[in-house]
Amino acid sequence: MRKRTIIFSILVILCCYQITFLEKAWASEQTMTTKINQVISKNWKTNEYSITVREMDSGHVLYSNNGEKMIRPASTHKLLVSAAALDLLGPDYRFTTRAYIDGPIEGDVLHGNIYLQGGGDPTLLPVHLESFANGLKKMGITKITGKLIADDTWFDDDRLSKGIVPQDEPLSYASRISALTISPNSQYDIATVHVKVTGTKVGKAASVQLAPYASTLPVVNQTKIVQKGSKNTLKITREYGTDRIMVTGNLPAGSEKSTYVTVYNPTLYTLDVFREKLMAKGIQKMPLEVGQVPDSAQRVGVSYSIPLQDINFRFLKLSINGMGEMFTKQIGREVLSEGSWGAGIQAIRAYGIDSGLNMDQWYFEDGSGLNSQNRVSSMQESLLLYKVRSKSWYFSYLDGLPHAGRKGQLVGATLENRLKGYSVSAKTGYISGTYALSGYVQGKSGKWYIFSILTQANKTSAIVTIDEIVKQIANEM
Repeated sequence: MRKRTIIFSILVILCCYQITFLEKAWASEQTMTTKINQVISKNWKTNEYSITVREMDSGHVLYSNNGEKMIRPASTHKLLVSAAALDLLGPDYRFTTRAYIDGPIEGDVLHGNIYLQGGGDPTLLPVHLESFANGLKKMGITKITGKLIADDTWFDDDRLSKGIVPQDEPLSYASRISALTISPNSQYDIATVHVKVTGTKVGKAASVQLAPYASTLPVVNQTKIVQKGSKNTLKITREYGTDRIMVTGNLPAGSEKSTYVTVYNPTLYTLDVFREKLMAKGIQKMPLEVGQVPDSAQRVGVSYSIPLQDINFRFLKLSINGMGEMFTKQIGREVLSEGSWGAGIQAIRAYGIDSGLNMDQWYFEDGSGLNSQNRVSSMQESLLLYKVRSKSWYFSYLDGLPHAGRKGQLVGATLENRLKGYSVSAKTGYISGTYALSGYVQGKSGKWYIFSILTQANKTSAIVTIDEIVKQIANEM
């Protein structure tokens, strides 16, 4: 009898403890709700927003304010594209670029053409083209009777994602998309050329250098070096609808200016840089052409990218728009045998449905989030962040998110100077009037939470308010 009494007493104590714990949790949740609502009412009066907070382990919704309202996601759209790419292509997937010849070699002469075939690699660099050139040099080739031909048919010929306006086209974040494209640097500024302008002699035109150099990018130099201390009026852009680089204005002596400008024809640009590499190896200059590798051609080189999970790390950290567009087309090509935005979006939507997302609350026309017509609800974006936790690639996905308050372009990235002192890993988003932040935050209890904060129609920056909401989640939970 005494034993049963003791057991009963223990059960009563445990029940009381559980009730107390639940009461505290409920009180904490209510306090968080109150404080977030106070932040919103104080700062957001005319804009639109959608906010959802979930427990990370269970996915249970703790807070929702317009949770099902569809808002522009901006670059937080990359969260979906990244997840779809890792799941549909696989974290170990590698992109390929291949070189071919289609004729016999007699002595040092290739009686035929050289082909460069793109496979949608968003990380192709000039050094990879040099590797191909080295391989052809080792074959003893110094002359060819044919042409240097680019094959970019892995993707369709639609180069620009919807929503990019003409004035943005020369800017590095609005790159044109081809299955055969290079970046000028390891930052993967896809389909851009680095333009550097310098000068010392007053009254003379400035010096303009392109890196990597390509003769298919003509430069119009309308510059003048002026006295030190004079106003810098230099402007670097690309003429609309062409590959002509326009450099105009005054540059003070001894100074320099540089920027990255998109190219109009990424395929031809890549092929021209390859030609420069071949010529540097002593192979004669040859005409350029766009075509298709014939079935009879002989493969003489192949370049494999690093694994997708490593590419994805930079995609999320640096928010590379061109990479998101190439991921989307690659998904379309591999899943539906069509390298187009339409096929890629269709495959990503099917992935979302299979993952248990309500794709009626997702609308998107690109792979980067640049398009102002894209829409998603915070309820669904936070659900995605819950669903991916069961994936084998989740930790590489998590590591790719910017980590708040931590130094380094590949650590804190866009959150390097935000939310210092808080454990937050999240994707930022911004297009004109739209601000977003979605990810994971650790509460003061040690537990982790998922949040998605989307807001549009902002007349001023919404960053301070978004960060204050995240702090309230952390402090009260």
